[in-house]
Amino acid sequence: MTHIPMQNLRKTTLFTGLCFLILVVTGPIGLMLMPEQIFVADNAAQTLENLTAKSDMFFYGIGAQIAIFLTEIVLSCLLYVLTRPVSQTFALIALAARLTMTVIIGMNIVPLLGAYHMATTDYAALPIAELSNLMFNLHIYGTLAWQFAFALHLIFLGYLVFNSTYLPRLIGVALSIGGLGYMTDSLGRISGWMDISIFSIASNSLLGVAGVGEISLALWLLIKGVNMDKWKTKTLTS
Repeated sequence: MTHIPMQNLRKTTLFTGLCFLILVVTGPIGLMLMPEQIFVADNAAQTLENLTAKSDMFFYGIGAQIAIFLTEIVLSCLLYVLTRPVSQTFALIALAARLTMTVIIGMNIVPLLGAYHMATTDYAALPIAELSNLMFNLHIYGTLAWQFAFALHLIFLGYLVFNSTYLPRLIGVALSIGGLGYMTDSLGRISGWMDISIFSIASNSLLGVAGVGEISLALWLLIKGVNMDKWKTKTLTS
């Protein structure tokens, strides 16, 4: 079992506490306040009106749910690190359960975005082909949801590569910057900011860096592999 130096353990506990505080703030907004303000169970017409009249509240809630989704990924892993000395098996089960919950949280964002899309578009007068096209729009919203998770993955992967010593640091930088690209792409498409030229250019540029980082890492691993001496040293000191 890997030993965690005391200074790293303290950082882990601080980040874990911070994640819980983020959930304390975002949870009530995304999971309670926004649904209560928008959704009327026995009155679909009122729900439709609320979606358009209270769009700011709706997007505050969506933003909070995205924050919950990303925070839960980090928190799940931190809790695993803190609890695995007790029982690695049980800690892994707890990790899998919480990550499964997190996936469902992410999936639940998609129909909310679809509902808003339908509320702000007159589908009643459209032919069935257009309604079929709506399903593809919902698929796009699903893509935007998983991009948030992938963005977080790239940011942390870039950090790990940068600090590994046995892989090129420049690739790590490119991966982390690329993660910001996926993040801004999803935010921009959900919020409509992609219609702003400078935002669109910046987001697409960051996505380009992501492509360079991922391809570079793949080629480096295929052609060069890792520096074995530094790998062994890192393993012994970790």
